[in-house]
Amino acid sequence: MIKNYFKLGIRNLLKNRLSSTINILGLALAVGCCMVVFEFFDWNIHMDNFHHKVNNLFVVERISQKTGNQQYWGNSPAPMGPMLKSDFPQVKNVTRVDYSGVIIKQGDNVFRESVTFVDNAFYKMFDFPVKWGNPATFTDADGIVLTERLSDKIFGKQNPIGKNVSVRFNINGQETLANFTVKGVFDKMPIETSWYFSALVPHSKMAALGMDKPGDWGQFTDITFVEADNAAALSPILSQSKKYLQLYNAANLNDKISSFYFQPLKTMCFYSATVNNNRFNSTSMAGYIMLLVIGAALLLLVYFNYMNIAMASASTRLKEIGVRKVMGSSRKQIIFQFILENLILCTIAVGIGLVLAYYLFIPWFHQVASLDLGHTLFNNYTIWVAILVLIVVSAISGAAYPSFYISAFKAVNIMKGNSKMGSKNRFRKVMLGFQFFLTFLAISIAIAFTQETKHIKAKPWGYNPSDDVVVTLDKSASYQTLKDELKTSNKVLSVTGSVQPLGNYTKQLVIKADGKDETVQSISALPGFATAMGVKITKGRDLNDRFTSDETDAVLVNQAFLKQMHWSTGIGKNIQFQNHTYQVVGEVNDFHFQDFQSKVEPIVLTGCKPADVERVYVKTSPGLFTNSHTDIEKVWKKVNPNLPFEYYYQDSVFDGYFSGFIQVSKVMTAVSFIMVIISISGIFGLALLILGKRMKEISVRKVLGANIGSIVYIINKEFLFALGFSALLGLPLAYWLTGVLFHVIESETSVSVVPLILSFISLILMTAISVSWHIYKANTSNPTKYLKEQ
Repeated sequence: MIKNYFKLGIRNLLKNRLSSTINILGLALAVGCCMVVFEFFDWNIHMDNFHHKVNNLFVVERISQKTGNQQYWGNSPAPMGPMLKSDFPQVKNVTRVDYSGVIIKQGDNVFRESVTFVDNAFYKMFDFPVKWGNPATFTDADGIVLTERLSDKIFGKQNPIGKNVSVRFNINGQETLANFTVKGVFDKMPIETSWYFSALVPHSKMAALGMDKPGDWGQFTDITFVEADNAAALSPILSQSKKYLQLYNAANLNDKISSFYFQPLKTMCFYSATVNNNRFNSTSMAGYIMLLVIGAALLLLVYFNYMNIAMASASTRLKEIGVRKVMGSSRKQIIFQFILENLILCTIAVGIGLVLAYYLFIPWFHQVASLDLGHTLFNNYTIWVAILVLIVVSAISGAAYPSFYISAFKAVNIMKGNSKMGSKNRFRKVMLGFQFFLTFLAISIAIAFTQETKHIKAKPWGYNPSDDVVVTLDKSASYQTLKDELKTSNKVLSVTGSVQPLGNYTKQLVIKADGKDETVQSISALPGFATAMGVKITKGRDLNDRFTSDETDAVLVNQAFLKQMHWSTGIGKNIQFQNHTYQVVGEVNDFHFQDFQSKVEPIVLTGCKPADVERVYVKTSPGLFTNSHTDIEKVWKKVNPNLPFEYYYQDSVFDGYFSGFIQVSKVMTAVSFIMVIISISGIFGLALLILGKRMKEISVRKVLGANIGSIVYIINKEFLFALGFSALLGLPLAYWLTGVLFHVIESETSVSVVPLILSFISLILMTAISVSWHIYKANTSNPTKYLKEQ
């Protein structure tokens, strides 16, 4: 019996090739997208699960109260970890993780890399897979453990165990060389890793190198991991943390905190985006919600579309059902036949969807979000459970309404033509209305984000970042020598330098002015830096190397600083910080030294000496098809042949910020494109139903002299409800939702109505394209064919 039903199902799919193809295509696209969303959430949920103690590991965070809001910080006081271990028996293990930028030299190869200091307990707490080496030797004082990536970079594919590596550290402005012996190599890092490193060395080496000050609560460690049985075991520590708070606040008068917090490593990935100075993968909660909504919206859209076409197809099979009832088929058998046919269709669609996910959508998502999720797609049992659920739900959703409805018709009424399916069309119109509404949202958000991306990229920065190549200056290199050599080139317009990289980092200061303390940001730079970078001097003068005191005793302030201090002018006024008095010699316009997400904060530009410079800004003459960095690299290798050349272009410093808009616009553009395809197929299905039911009426009208305008009206008037519904609900909701998403990424932006208007026009065009084939068919058909039917 089932074999016969299966044959009938295949035959019916082949007979209705057009509607079957539409259904399979729509469902496959939705399944492919949902697999990406499912894989992303599954990746996050199983983050760090390869560590068998993942549920017992916690990250120490500190909490500060600023401007009335709690701020979480991922770096913690260096002495706190060891003190927790000695003070509380429930703390089983502690390891500190400190990153240090270094230069690694092996033979003739020189690399700028990062070395991570960890306590010996690290290897008891974590289970990173080992490729080569004996873990018992990883804690040797002069040992180093490499990741597979770094090992391949230095030694190629050969086993490096026992080989030596020279590592150059920058300690308080002095270069220190240390030799390490490779004790191990980790295997390829699991994709579920929430934090990364390149090489591990014992934390005790920090003290030997003079980088660690035991007992100094003003020194920070990048991450402090704590092992305990559960979160409840750590609660008493929080209630008894007064001693730690006093030690910390006494050593950090300008950065006091209100409490500490133990964040479970298991859920760190869901909250790390809200933690400052954290070293973990970060995805904002808005990103999770957006992807979840996209997956749900696509499934709803395809199910609405699927049911529309299923009903359209079912309405053409009334006579078949009538004959089968006359021949003795029961209602259960008819229902089972519909469900089985849909199971066949859904299985094919889900299979194609998996292929699309693996070969198209996941690789595309990897390019957009830099996450390679594909290799786990078929290796996770939860994926197969989700696939099975998708097939069953899709089959039942597509077959339930028409099968239960049609199977209830009496055979005699069907054969007489008295049974009609969905004569009032309300249910179908509502479903199509929701299809239009979801598509409207996707199109409008995609257009809005594309438009806003162009807008924020065109915003003035407050200075001119164009044609500036920024070179990272190693402490062992001479700024003055590099500058003198660069200035010999007629392509170089100016050379200047700073301690903090403009656009990437500032130093926070608590200054005293007019008898009160104020918190501001600061950048230390060479005299003439503001002028060279194109920052406008609005009053006074720039720092100038003709005045030797400008390097140590003078500052520039921006307009936000003046506003915060309630000064009409700052020229000649004094400010104090770090027990030193500085005079304001110039005022500058507000410029973006951070991203565009928040307003420009108060900042002071202080002077520095050439020996303190860590970033060199080389402005070159503009020109097409020029790679300025290549000429600068030649000069660098001439001056510093044993140091790696690292550079970036200043106009790229906010690319990470822009990427938020770019990623959302790419995702929403792709989603809206898929939704348009699915919606067009849904409109096509409904138009097919309308045409099938009203061809006799259209034929009569044609015989009586009706023109093509009448036919267009008859077919299209069914879609007026859907268009009106989508506009009524979609316009205000799309405007609000776009504003919410904009505010998450960029607080100062505003929502335009242009994307909403363009989206509504797109819906109208989409409808016209979808029904054009049906209009053509109705206009060219022979009316006698339909007038003969009883």
